Amino acid sequence: MSFPAGNAIPLRITQRFGARFSRPSRRSLVAYALPAAITITWLIYVLAAGELDRLVDLWKASITMIFGSFVAGSTPQGGGAVAFPVLTKVLEVPADVARTFSLSIQAVGMTTAALIILIARRPIDVRVVLTGGMAGMVGFLVAIFAVGDSNTPFWQSTIAAPYIKVTFTLLLAAMSYVVFLSLKKSDHGTLKVRVWNWRVWTGMVLAGFLGGIASALTGSGVDVLVFLFAVVLAGLHPRVGVPTSILAMAFISVLGIIVFGIIHQQLNIDLNASGEVIGVGGDPVGPLPADRFDLTGLWLASIPIVVWGAPAGTYVAHILREDRLIKFVAGMALLEVISTAVFLDGLHNDPVLITFAIVGLIVSLSVVGLLSKYRHRLLNIPPDTAEPAEDAA
Repeated sequence: MSFPAGNAIPLRITQRFGARFSRPSRRSLVAYALPAAITITWLIYVLAAGELDRLVDLWKASITMIFGSFVAGSTPQGGGAVAFPVLTKVLEVPADVARTFSLSIQAVGMTTAALIILIARRPIDVRVVLTGGMAGMVGFLVAIFAVGDSNTPFWQSTIAAPYIKVTFTLLLAAMSYVVFLSLKKSDHGTLKVRVWNWRVWTGMVLAGFLGGIASALTGSGVDVLVFLFAVVLAGLHPRVGVPTSILAMAFISVLGIIVFGIIHQQLNIDLNASGEVIGVGGDPVGPLPADRFDLTGLWLASIPIVVWGAPAGTYVAHILREDRLIKFVAGMALLEVISTAVFLDGLHNDPVLITFAIVGLIVSLSVVGLLSKYRHRLLNIPPDTAEPAEDAA
């Protein structure tokens, strides 16, 4: 099996993906000046504004994002894959607040990681990023106006929160399953999607659009679905798929913080003397407990964590051997599934939600299994053992 130069990765990359990927280059080291600059700016602002005490009280969010930011940089799940379930299931933060927090903090962490990926010239598929990212933006905007109520303080979804949480979990369960299936392949993929016919274009747009809808509800989704389609169906190598999905999610996260945080002013939180939330975007609310509703404080408390955690995750994912990277991605998705089953009360006592989860799991795993099995026929692309075709216009 031969490959066109610059278009594919051999059957088995060297265990460390080659010497140039196993050591940080000078360009990579220079890139890490970016999180340092953000951290210094954050520190100056926090001290000048007298916000330190406010942030200390929200330490749980910071602890959550130590792991969340690393996952955001090392897997196609985004920091929301950790932040959303932990905030909603463990810390009892409303789903709409957790969604905006996930998008806002990813706009810092994943964007920093994305810039470092570009500066360090790590392999990505630009066409996948642009197609999935732009389709995701459309899906995001459609979802927030179709199923969101902009008259509520945090643009609450009209879909019941437990169903949003379960749907998010089903999405990650599907990813975990198909990524696990990819372990059986001897050829893990190419540096770029080899064939771009109308079926591939349609599938990529649909994946991005549906991912945008999921992101509008949970703060994550474009990264997962773009990764699933590009890697499992279109044949992109997971090592390229991870940073590619990070860039796509960075687009949506920036859009999210602009729409929710700035235009809708959800990051404009007013506190009373007792530290309770009494205003959102200039409108009176509450008083509400700060540890669940102080979106500005939660966001500020996590910034210095994510600007280092997400780039660190990208580097670790970059040097991991491909089979270990695949196992890590699948394991993180499986952990989310387990946490939902354990912590979501509705799955213990709501027959309708339980039925929705079971049927959804069976259907989602069956569908993605069939898509993975018949992907060559569905997308009209050559088998893995065939000579890779030149990129189609």
